[in-house]
Amino acid sequence: MLIVKPLATNLKLRVISSLFLASIMVLSTAISSDNSQQMYQGSEPCQDISELQFNATKANQSVSWQTGLGYRLPGSNASAELRQSITENLTQWSFVESSHQRENFNLTNLVGSYSPENTTGQNIIFVAHYDSRYIADRDADESKRSQPIPGANDGASGVAVLMELGRIIPSLQINHDVTLFFTDAEDQGQPFMANTWSYGADAWVSNLTNDYKDNISAYIVIDMIGDAYLDFTRVTSTSDRLWETITPIAAALGMIDGELDCNGNNGLNIYNPDPNDERGVIDDHIAAHNAGIPAINLIDINYGENASAFGGHWHTQNDTADKVSSQSLNYIGSILELGLRTSAWTLVDDITNEQELNNTGNSNSQSDDSVNLDDNSKSNLIGYLAIIVVSTILLLILVADISVKR
Repeated sequence: MLIVKPLATNLKLRVISSLFLASIMVLSTAISSDNSQQMYQGSEPCQDISELQFNATKANQSVSWQTGLGYRLPGSNASAELRQSITENLTQWSFVESSHQRENFNLTNLVGSYSPENTTGQNIIFVAHYDSRYIADRDADESKRSQPIPGANDGASGVAVLMELGRIIPSLQINHDVTLFFTDAEDQGQPFMANTWSYGADAWVSNLTNDYKDNISAYIVIDMIGDAYLDFTRVTSTSDRLWETITPIAAALGMIDGELDCNGNNGLNIYNPDPNDERGVIDDHIAAHNAGIPAINLIDINYGENASAFGGHWHTQNDTADKVSSQSLNYIGSILELGLRTSAWTLVDDITNEQELNNTGNSNSQSDDSVNLDDNSKSNLIGYLAIIVVSTILLLILVADISVKR
């Protein structure tokens, strides 16, 4: 039998105790670090709703103009003319083009940046693809399926909203950067081949530096949002916290059935915030989400009256300007403008935000979420469980070791 002297036993006790304390300190530090994560600020949308400037008529005119250019396929003259028009109409923005080779074509992304003098460095990115699809693979007429589509809703609607938003943003009192990202080759994918879509967004995100990504507070994609029968809900592979910021804004604008708008009227059944009804969509938000960037996608996949998911006029020759509604463009444009005006996508420290909420009584959909565990709560719970498990194991080892030595 191996006999251990008391001194050796005491030494083991000190070592194990030290490990025990060290493990608690490490895990507590991890939890403390997680608690320092930022959250979205936001203010009461109804306070700013009367200031909205979004011009839906101009946006709708842009849809007609874009489709009048012809098919905006990657590398086409129509595509180049559209990019030129965007840069010429948004003179207060700084634009950069980036080209990439994909399969048998070259794509060109257009990125516009606006940075006020008092910027904090945070960056809100609005995204819309400006290319139109090269085939009408869903058209009822088989003879038309090999032809490109006009792309009024699927392409032009998102671009129109971003162009009108870009006209407004320099007049807003914001203290952060804003980026307008017009992606190319989102709609050049092969049917049923997931990795052949969103080439432009994927190329751009994959070339971002870590510092640039860290400064992105929100990456918001809009696509197919001009349908006269607008309705949309949450999309998979997106940020839960960022989605939560949309609900109070949509409610204020009268877009949620059962919720009162700023005038006290019941909202329409346009936006469904229920996460149980979320839709799976492969689009320009995927690359950003996979890169750890908080991203969401406002998209209506039921194009047309009583259309099914990915049905109706989607990817057909019927995707024409007359199917696009200025009212629908106004709803989405107003969401984006009101979000900027209320700092809905500005990140602040938890402690700072809690103090502001206590002082002002305002909340950005946080009060309704007390029953549910948010990302921080989940992380904290895991951390506490880890402490309990590690502590229990070390104590068992200590007790067993002492028992054996005796």
